[in-house]
Amino acid sequence: MAILKIIQYPNPLLKRKAYRVKDVKDPRVQQIIADMIETLAHTSNCAALAATQLAIDIPPSITVINSPVNPGEVICLVNPEIISASGKVSDVEGCMSVYPAEINAVVERSQKVQVKAQDRTGELIEFIAEDYFARCIQHELDHLNGMLYIDRLSPLKKSRFLKKITKLLSDIKR
Repeated sequence: MAILKIIQYPNPLLKRKAYRVKDVKDPRVQQIIADMIETLAHTSNCAALAATQLAIDIPPSITVINSPVNPGEVICLVNPEIISASGKVSDVEGCMSVYPAEINAVVERSQKVQVKAQDRTGELIEFIAEDYFARCIQHELDHLNGMLYIDRLSPLKKSRFLKKITKLLSDIKR
C-alpha cells in the first residue's frame, strides 16, 4: 500500500472526471482502493477522498469515506450515483484539496440522498444517507465529476473565496 499525494487547488487535474470502473476485482483497481484507504487513514482531519483528488494517472470512479457511524470503518463506493435527493441544508465545508486548514465556505446541499454503488468487492449496494454523511457523499461525487465545492458558490462568494486563496498562495511563496 502507498500513501498517495493529494492534489491541491488550483491544479487543473482537479477538474478531471473519473472513469467508470468495469471490473472492481481487477488487481489494479483493488490496489487503488487499498492506497486510497491508506491515504485516508494517514491524512489528519480527513473525512473522505475521491480518486480524482489524488495523484492517480487515470482516476477511477471511487471514493472512500470514514464511516460517520462506526469509527475506524471506511466505506468504499465504486461507481457511486445519487438516485434521489431531498431537503436542503447549508453548512460549512472544507476540502483536503483546497487548503483545509485555512479555507472553507458555506455550501447548500441536499439533506438526504439515496445512493447506488458497488462496494470494494463489486457487490451492488443501495442506501440512504442523511445530514453529514449525505454532505460527504455529495462532496465526493462532485470531485468524481470534476467539480469542487467552490464551484457551488455564488459568483460574488466565489470571487471573495478566490481572493483569499490568492493571498494565501502569495503568503506561502514568501
